Amino acid sequence: MTRSNSLRTIGLSLALMACGHFVSYAQSTLSQNQDGFNGERMDGFMDSGPDADTTVIEREVSKDYWQWTIDPVTALPVRIEPDTLHHAFQYVHLTEGMKGTYSHLGNMGSPRQSRLFFERGEIEDFMFDAPYDFWVKTPYDFRFTDAKSPHLSLDYYKGGDKRTGEEHLKGYFVANFNRKSGIGLNMDYQLGRGRYLNQSTSMFDTRLYTYWRGDRYTMYLSGNRDNMKITENGGLFDERYITSPEAMAEGRKQYSPEDIYTRLSDNWNNIKHSQLLFNQSIDISYKFSRTDSIGDTVLTYNGRKQLGKLAHNLEVGQLKRRYLSYHVPDGFYERAFVRPDSLDPAEEFYVSNTLSLSLAEGSTKWAIAGLTGYLRHEYRSFHMPDTLSNGNEYYKRENEFDLFAGGKLEKAKGDFLHFGASFETAIAGASLGDFSLDGSIALVSKLFGKPASIGASASVSATSAPYFMESFHSTYAWWDNDFDKEIRSGIQAFAEIEATGTRIQVDVVNIGNYIYLENKGGMFVNTDSVLQPTYAVSSSQHDGQIQVLSATASQNFRLGPLHWDNSITWQKSSNSRIIPLPELNIFSDLYVKFLYYKRLNMEIGVNCTYFTKYDAPSYCPAAGMYHLQNSDFCRSVGGYPLLTGYANCSLRGVRFYVMYYHANYGIMKNSDCFILPGYPANPGMLKFGLSWTFFD
Repeated sequence: MTRSNSLRTIGLSLALMACGHFVSYAQSTLSQNQDGFNGERMDGFMDSGPDADTTVIEREVSKDYWQWTIDPVTALPVRIEPDTLHHAFQYVHLTEGMKGTYSHLGNMGSPRQSRLFFERGEIEDFMFDAPYDFWVKTPYDFRFTDAKSPHLSLDYYKGGDKRTGEEHLKGYFVANFNRKSGIGLNMDYQLGRGRYLNQSTSMFDTRLYTYWRGDRYTMYLSGNRDNMKITENGGLFDERYITSPEAMAEGRKQYSPEDIYTRLSDNWNNIKHSQLLFNQSIDISYKFSRTDSIGDTVLTYNGRKQLGKLAHNLEVGQLKRRYLSYHVPDGFYERAFVRPDSLDPAEEFYVSNTLSLSLAEGSTKWAIAGLTGYLRHEYRSFHMPDTLSNGNEYYKRENEFDLFAGGKLEKAKGDFLHFGASFETAIAGASLGDFSLDGSIALVSKLFGKPASIGASASVSATSAPYFMESFHSTYAWWDNDFDKEIRSGIQAFAEIEATGTRIQVDVVNIGNYIYLENKGGMFVNTDSVLQPTYAVSSSQHDGQIQVLSATASQNFRLGPLHWDNSITWQKSSNSRIIPLPELNIFSDLYVKFLYYKRLNMEIGVNCTYFTKYDAPSYCPAAGMYHLQNSDFCRSVGGYPLLTGYANCSLRGVRFYVMYYHANYGIMKNSDCFILPGYPANPGMLKFGLSWTFFD
């Protein structure tokens, strides 16, 4: 073992020892009368001073709180469970996702894309948000919080040092005016300085919200501003610094990341959001009176029975994206369509109004399921460069609208049968003829005393191309197409048994007229005589059918305190050139779970992420999107296990962890540690995370 490897091993051991020492210290100083979190009693720290004055009445502080999101289809508030889980908390800040299924450019906060086809979301008109789905939260993803007492929740994460490390700080504060109304503030800041050159990311999100939850009328209002700045380095100038460092001129066995040149410098992508959501609903109900007799006593009950809701939702948004390219070397892009000093904007302004009428499940004897009908009107305006004439730059602005009608049927209550169905179609506007139809059914029961379920779903849809996928103008990427509607039909089946820790899921989809991005550029030989791609990215449509089949098996084993959680996905594409996928993607987590000193929950273990080699999509800074590689110059990635050791702890609602990310870096041969062509995984890094909620 080399000296650097020994230092990594010693560093990880010391971190775990420090974590244990901190936990032991905290355990000895905190009160033994405090259990749980979120609604349970919290007595605070032990007081070694004199006895408390018995004439003082201490105020009981409630820890109860609830959270809601707004359904983007029905415009109805949906109650959800707060995120207070201890298990797997160490993965929440990782850009590769909870089970390592996302490929990215290496640095925290860099653009990502899932290697699992059925984990990829739909691309919207403003397609540039797609690689940042871990960060970008639509107004419908936002959680409104209602707490009986004011409280503050803080999460802090740090990895590496001050020069090349990464940090993430987020939190929210919520307070009530009274039992019906309140206000809150959410803030989220992420900074990834980057282990490699020209790799930094900076993201800031702030949201202010208020609500009124009356007996019949409810109102939710939120506004947010997001600012994301991503430094683009274009990948390594020469991959041999990783694959064959001994062959380089200096003859070193290993290079530090900051000594390796990258293809780009002084290039950035900047995305800004300003959004407003206003949601209101009113109960549709009737008064009732019921009389009961108990002996000679007659009791009369007066109340109100809810039948359904009438809801309205207004969303307004301004989405902007700019690519700033102050220095672009020869051969990186095939062509500049406008002057390099162009503002290069791509913008969308939209206004969406939804009006829905719903019948509540169980509101009458025949209402065995909830039923909702709705109308949604969308207005969109797009802005981007158009032409260059006589030294003057012109801009294109295009406006369009859509009117959608739809309905949703859902039975979510009960212990045995759950089912649902929904239908939506565009009855006017640019997307006229678009439709989606889906249905699902699930049987829920008990097996070995714990929930078990089996179910299936099916869907069919026809959708128009997202606006910027069909037409996009910028300095180094330019296309105008007229695509047919993309047709999809799919089936999913699953079985889940909680008692045995088993879940099996099978997905299959048939796609007609598949729309995608590809690099049509050639190749370039740089000054080190290294062959590299030249970027000329454009959108395309496949004239035919493509099928994708996927099967995922998740199995969790347990023997006393020893746990072994596994998730294996096999997938196959009928056209691996158009939809390239790794055949296998594996996530395995081996850990010991125990309760230390009756209060401290601990998980100490190691996980492994692995995927088989495949011709992965590449990334183009000018478009800010993933795309297919040039068919004449394809580079495969994969076949490399990435190991991470960790200690994950929870003490009276305070969650914290220490991990050593990419612990096998330098121990194994690093030549295959590329996540994407030209972008290697970050070297080993010590990381720490903490989540703490304060009440009143």
